[in-house]
Amino acid sequence: MKNLPFDTLGLDAGDVQAIEDSYKALKAKFNLGLPDAHAHLNKFELFNNEKEASVSGTWLLNYPSNNCYLAIVKIHYDFTAGRSHLNYSKCQVWAFVNLKSDFGRVLIRKETFTDKVLELVQHTELKFKDDKAFSDSFYVVTNDKEKALLAMTPDFRKVIKENMYANFVIEIIKDTLVIRNSQPIDPAQTVHLAEFASKIAELK
Repeated sequence: MKNLPFDTLGLDAGDVQAIEDSYKALKAKFNLGLPDAHAHLNKFELFNNEKEASVSGTWLLNYPSNNCYLAIVKIHYDFTAGRSHLNYSKCQVWAFVNLKSDFGRVLIRKETFTDKVLELVQHTELKFKDDKAFSDSFYVVTNDKEKALLAMTPDFRKVIKENMYANFVIEIIKDTLVIRNSQPIDPAQTVHLAEFASKIAELK
């Protein structure tokens, strides 16, 4: 990995090793490219909520296709607790997919008990009358209900149901989808995330 263009400044040896191991695991299943493509991350709320986040590098999946890729997102932590001051960075892997339809703006995550309670009084969540299993499992909000209902086809929802981990959150802006994995970089989850993104990219 020392010859690959990734920013490892501020990372501990464990993160650097996890990046190397993830690359090897991905290389065994995908043709990888190394594009300079960051999908204008600052347009996503998931990225903007992390004030000290930056992109260390990207892996284009199924090279030379440009339908989806993984980004290594470095998140910086700087806080003080009593006399202790902690200043360090950790890496996460996020997936990006160029979609074939305009979804408007959509947020999808696993539904929590709090979501279910709030839905009783606010009625803001998007529901799918023909897919109770999906609606019961996932919290979906959008700025364009009709557009999202049309774009989130049964095949799309099936891929989400079969591949979404509890620590994943999806944000869609028009025809660009990002899957955030909030856990530190891990080879097995990185491969699963890549497979998840690829399945979405393959949808017609």
